[in-house]
Amino acid sequence: MQTNLEGKTVLVADATRNFGGPMTLAFAREGANLVLASRDNDERLERAANEAVSLGVRAVTHACNIGDESQASALAQKALDAFGRIDVLVNNVLLPMETLPLAQISFELWKQKIDAEIIGSVVVCKAVLPSMIERRWGRVINFAGLAAFRGTDALASTTEMGIIGLTRGIAREYGKYNITANCIGPGGIATEEDSRQQACPPGDHDALDRWGRPEEISFLAVSLASEDAGYLTGQCLPANGGKYYL
Repeated sequence: MQTNLEGKTVLVADATRNFGGPMTLAFAREGANLVLASRDNDERLERAANEAVSLGVRAVTHACNIGDESQASALAQKALDAFGRIDVLVNNVLLPMETLPLAQISFELWKQKIDAEIIGSVVVCKAVLPSMIERRWGRVINFAGLAAFRGTDALASTTEMGIIGLTRGIAREYGKYNITANCIGPGGIATEEDSRQQACPPGDHDALDRWGRPEEISFLAVSLASEDAGYLTGQCLPANGGKYYL
């Protein structure tokens, strides 16, 4: 597959969680320069950048609370200062929480989840879209999960479905600028980064009775970002081994 990502700029909203590390390496192998963000400016973020650079691309890092408009704007500006463009947004910021009955979910938990996932997604998308509009090309890749479809719990179902709705709204509004927006919905992926994903183990009724690999999510993200995926937009692609069919 020819992705035509060489020389493009990919912003990974969380390079240390939710498949951020494997996706960083996957895009680096395609020759894309990287802007790597995380809410924690720790050694994992720098390690991700160093691994990308070792593959022959450029990478910059930035500690950022995506849900804060000023911080997200500063992140976008850092990308533009470093590379002059933002071509692909991988918005993989998710906040795993314990599954609770609706009656036990406090308002504070609702607010934390919505701020991190819904507000954060809106803010980071708004920050990068102007650069994509200017170049008349862009890829927005958001992340949801199984809860959006299976109704695992009210809190996760609400926020994940909200991300899918945002994705489809962006697809409809910005398609005229040759910008696509799609969503990946992982489930049952074997990774220590996200305990919520591991809450969906392989089952007897799954089409694929095994754990998924983070590299399989990375492949999907790179595919959605490629030049040849330009007619695919507004979709949520569940990568869950057949736990749920859309």
